[in-house]
Amino acid sequence: MQKRWIQLGIVGKAHGLNGAFFVSQRDEEIPDGLKTLRIGPSVETAKTFTIKSSRWQNDRPVMLCSEIASREAAEAICHQPIWADRDDMEIDEEEEYFWSDIVGKEVKDSQGTFFGTISEVANYGASDIVLIEDGKGRTVEVPFVEFYFDMGFDLDGTEIRLIVLSEVFDDTWTTQ
Repeated sequence: MQKRWIQLGIVGKAHGLNGAFFVSQRDEEIPDGLKTLRIGPSVETAKTFTIKSSRWQNDRPVMLCSEIASREAAEAICHQPIWADRDDMEIDEEEEYFWSDIVGKEVKDSQGTFFGTISEVANYGASDIVLIEDGKGRTVEVPFVEFYFDMGFDLDGTEIRLIVLSEVFDDTWTTQ
């Protein structure tokens, strides 16, 4: 079975003298079951690291990896993406999802008409926002909330349903 990689965060500034670093772009603790990860610009070029310890400090995770033994080594990888195997990340799939779980899914409106494909997910504070491409050079950003979407979607499925008609978004499409 092929691994599915997700970005866990990025390496933040070094912490202390022994190679520990803050994990930026993450607002949750590092899962206990996660033992290895990859650090690098892409999954293909990233190096594998073994997690020695992790803790929560100043509202951010701090991580120490066996292969990073000095402050200088931690500073050398600063700003690099941190990748984790999706299968090593435990979540309650009835209540939670990873952004990578919904990117690529088709969106259909409440009548089953094709609306577009989710190409990106972002969060600017209030809720997740999905960028949907219609295949005709147009995009629309829609809050990924129960007001618009059936949140009971199947993580392994290929589509997500809107609970509204596609016409609701007629005036919000932008041309690329």
